[in-house]
Amino acid sequence: MTKIRILFIILGGFLLPELTAAQNPALDVTYVRALQQKYPSVSSPLCAACKLWENPYFKSIADTAAHRPVVTFYVYTREHRLAQEALNIPRTGIPAAWSSGYGQPDETMIYRVANKESTDMIAKGHCQAWILLAWCLDAAILSDTYTFNAGMEFQGQNIGTELATEELCRKLTGFKGQAVTDRVQIWCGTSGAQHIYSQGALAVTMPEAYYKIICYKDLSTHQPVRLCYWLPNQPTENRAKLPQRIVDFSVLVKKLGFDPTIVLH
Repeated sequence: MTKIRILFIILGGFLLPELTAAQNPALDVTYVRALQQKYPSVSSPLCAACKLWENPYFKSIADTAAHRPVVTFYVYTREHRLAQEALNIPRTGIPAAWSSGYGQPDETMIYRVANKESTDMIAKGHCQAWILLAWCLDAAILSDTYTFNAGMEFQGQNIGTELATEELCRKLTGFKGQAVTDRVQIWCGTSGAQHIYSQGALAVTMPEAYYKIICYKDLSTHQPVRLCYWLPNQPTENRAKLPQRIVDFSVLVKKLGFDPTIVLH
């Protein structure tokens, strides 16, 4: 049954561009806006300006005053990885372009302002990674959503510890090696404030840190595994530092003031 499901997902990946082209002759900003409008956000009690955003692929609660994700949740599977590899969506054009959630402001210009002011490059830092969601065109597009799945992240961390956690999730499902599990639960968010960048009425908070919780069942031991990371948002971060960023779950919850695994699941 599992092989049949994988086949259907991969076939869906191959057929998706043809279906999309037939239904939407122009894969452009109009398509993206219509896609975003399908999934409006609603108020969340997690904070005063928090909103819950749910789409068919992942969930997010964001602080819409600070314009940063507080907690996101996604279930990544071996089937997703195989479909992503088969589909091979290019990370260019619309599938890689950032957009705003319905009713939220466009943050494109404020990132330009931030990078003019900062001596270190500031990236649009995903919580739930593009590569982990690129098994489906719409999922890839929605992964590039300001506020709900992006924080202002120093490029050092973006291609350092953050990227290392994304690669870990792929490897766990068998990328370039033996699969450890076939299903990974991922919680990710941002915390704190180290700077606020403003342009006109829009102000975006650069978080002090990202965090990530990775949970899975080990196929060999049949035991649950939970890995927790506290990732300082600093330009000096790199992949090799990931083992140093492991923290106990109780420490992570205390830092945040809430349990992400209860808030979203």
